[in-house]
Amino acid sequence: MDAATPPQEDEISPQIKAEFEEWGTKTMGGVLAGMLYGGAREAASAAKMEQSRLPFPHEDKLKPKGKIIREMTENKVLRIARGTVLGGAKLGAFVALFSGVQHGLAVHRSTHDALNTVAAGAVTGGAFSLTLPGSLLTRISSAAMGTILGGSVALPLGWLQSTLQAELNPVQEQDVLQVQLAEAGRPKPKYEEGQGVDAVIRRLEARVPESALKSRE
Repeated sequence: MDAATPPQEDEISPQIKAEFEEWGTKTMGGVLAGMLYGGAREAASAAKMEQSRLPFPHEDKLKPKGKIIREMTENKVLRIARGTVLGGAKLGAFVALFSGVQHGLAVHRSTHDALNTVAAGAVTGGAFSLTLPGSLLTRISSAAMGTILGGSVALPLGWLQSTLQAELNPVQEQDVLQVQLAEAGRPKPKYEEGQGVDAVIRRLEARVPESALKSRE
């Protein structure tokens, strides 16, 4: 009698893998953007502080100017490093929570729509409002307001994402089909009318009011 083969580990579904990779990409982008913003803000603040101290009219005459410049440089470097770390942590955590809820709901509901984005905005707004200083009652009321505000702000963003995704789905499906046919050694089909990127752009432009287009010109 043959020995029983050990059960194979369950493979991660392609949808979960794709959502997780996209979540990681967005989170990393949020961390990098937060680091850049935090460092730049502290650098600008430190530069203003240096200008206010030059040319050292109020400094002690017994203190060498070189030592003053060295202290200012060290303080500037520390402030930039602190702003970079805190900025990356704050914005990274915000993006991680928002995109985590959004992609988690997409996996659970097997669809990308505005509801996922609204729910992500509401959860993120409520969660970050709880970190505000104040009493427990103040934080609860802030969380409620943050939930409403986050969902309201995320509503147009979700609608825009859903609209773009619906317009790009035919193009993405056509691209996948071309890759599959190329791997099988078969000729690639041409884009059908209304399925190319140009057609998507034309459809989106058709939905913009003419008054908006004239004002832009």
